[in-house]
Amino acid sequence: MRTRRHTSPALASLRTAPWGRFARDLGLVALTFVVGYAVSSYWIAPGSLMGSDHAVPRVLGLPMAEAKTAVAAAGFRSRIEGERPSPAVVQGGIVWQDPPPGTVLPPNAVVQLVSSAGPAPIAVPDVIGLALPYAERVIEAAGIKVGRVDTIRGGGQETGVIITTRPAPGNGRPRGAPVDLVVSGPAGAGR
Repeated sequence: MRTRRHTSPALASLRTAPWGRFARDLGLVALTFVVGYAVSSYWIAPGSLMGSDHAVPRVLGLPMAEAKTAVAAAGFRSRIEGERPSPAVVQGGIVWQDPPPGTVLPPNAVVQLVSSAGPAPIAVPDVIGLALPYAERVIEAAGIKVGRVDTIRGGGQETGVIITTRPAPGNGRPRGAPVDLVVSGPAGAGR
């Protein structure tokens, strides 16, 4: 024997009405989206949803002491990996970190830090044999400045020509540091 279930006419019309099917389908799409989002979030960053793993802080540009404190406060250990020249970061600031900021790691993982040695020294350009005005332009274009200009008696040299530089060409100088020039002078000139 078959029994029939009695449903109210309002509920029966809800199941058959086009907007009722739309609402049901919309609910299924929303549920699928939420489940898919949760699964993909766990797959991409499993430690961020559950567990004690957390992200490495950004310490680039910070002084070494502050960087080590920030890394320790986030639950990681820091290891100093030396120095590199950097024109953009002051001496003692952090120029490189590994792993990069935002990487999710387990607690007590090691974060390697490299500090700045300041700007790289500029090589003194070879201006020997150039006239003084040209030599001055070349030196200033290199990022250093002309210091003292000494004149010595020319021994067969043309006057106003660079004989040597102090320090010698190729030596490193800090940006803006002076370079002394020795120029040939007329036969009667002295030091």
